[in-house]
Amino acid sequence: MAKDSSSLQSLDIRMPPQDEVEEFSLWWNPALRESPPKSAELFLQDKQRDDGAEGLWRVHDSLYDLSSFVENHPGGSEWLRLTKGTDVTEAFESHHVTTAASHMLAHFYVRPATTERNSPYTFRENGFYKTIQKRAREALAGVPRGPTFSSALIADMLALSIVVFSVLAAVNCSYSVGALAGLLVALNVVTAHNFLHQKDNFRMYYFNLSFMSFRDWRVGHAMSHHLFPNSLLDLDISMFAPLFQFLPDPSKTWWGRYGPWIYSPLVYSFMFHGHMFLRLWPVVKGNIGNLHMDDAVPLVIPFSMMVCAGVGAADAFWMWMWITVTSSLFFHIIAFNGAHHHPEIFHEGDAPRADRDWGLAQLDTVRERPAVNSSLFAALTNFGYHGLHHLFPAVDHSRLPLIYPALQKTCEEFGVSFAEYSLLEMYKGQFQQIARNKPNPIPPGQVIVEKITHHT
Repeated sequence: MAKDSSSLQSLDIRMPPQDEVEEFSLWWNPALRESPPKSAELFLQDKQRDDGAEGLWRVHDSLYDLSSFVENHPGGSEWLRLTKGTDVTEAFESHHVTTAASHMLAHFYVRPATTERNSPYTFRENGFYKTIQKRAREALAGVPRGPTFSSALIADMLALSIVVFSVLAAVNCSYSVGALAGLLVALNVVTAHNFLHQKDNFRMYYFNLSFMSFRDWRVGHAMSHHLFPNSLLDLDISMFAPLFQFLPDPSKTWWGRYGPWIYSPLVYSFMFHGHMFLRLWPVVKGNIGNLHMDDAVPLVIPFSMMVCAGVGAADAFWMWMWITVTSSLFFHIIAFNGAHHHPEIFHEGDAPRADRDWGLAQLDTVRERPAVNSSLFAALTNFGYHGLHHLFPAVDHSRLPLIYPALQKTCEEFGVSFAEYSLLEMYKGQFQQIARNKPNPIPPGQVIVEKITHHT
């Protein structure tokens, strides 16, 4: 909803000077980010080098030693092991809705940080994010943590259906049924994404049915994309370049701008195989140190065919590869259309909002899609409730609708609005964004959209 002019002036929403726009986004040293292959491991090396955490854990401008707390962390030890030596401010703020973590953190204080934070984002107590965080805390008070029965059942039934339809595909030697199994794998992987954001649980292992790793996604997705969307720090942006160049770079070639319209289906279809190659390549070179038992989860599909359908290893293998191709295609159609890419959405290189509040930065890089917010099943399988999911990633999707009134109230209070786009509009928009090579000189919030998302 539009605010009056006096309210907009109080928010300091204006066109920044041109030199401010040109200098924006140079807070991060992308040296290792540009080293192929771009990976979660290199992302963490970047942060350990640049964050000023001095081998500890940095939250805002203080350093903490959580070494003695790693094994006792309620969310699982891996989150802390992975982030040691980095600035975890954005992750800490967004993953802890209650104040319990802040009170506990004080017991591990070591000393002040000696450098400024290597991030442009702020968390002022009276700012947008801290305000909606307080209201979300009230909305979720007394609500059990973790998934509801419904979200857990959806994930489990999808996983079971994968096995059933994979076996049926093998029994009937039907590649049509195999394609259906592939679609179920894709939907299950998107659903498992909800669970990998939460404390350790067995449903996060469903994610590995795709040859991707929930461990890698906890870094490349949860710690990179979720905290710094549509920026140089977003591995979901950098890992797919130069095939898909989402940032408005004037140096893009004609093929880089329009080629994805042609070759994207082929690339989408073999991305899961690419993850398989990256997982197996160290083994081929004799290095098995990075392998984990859960890397064998994808073998559930061919073994089920061999045991339940009685087919030979060769037949099971080729049907498995077909299922992997189709699941990769379906998954990446969903993922690349996951609410972030459109010419009207902020991408690094565009003029930024004057207020660098982290919560505002999240909403500036996402749009809601009514079709995938229409039911819990649609939301879980299509990255639904996406704005709130970015603000509170550890909250189960089934709980997010409880926070929509708080989001609406906070947006109205701060004069912030964001539009709803259809699936078709977002699908076209991602290719239009790839083709865009000129930065948007108008900051988010300069033009107030008249429509705000309403949920009850």
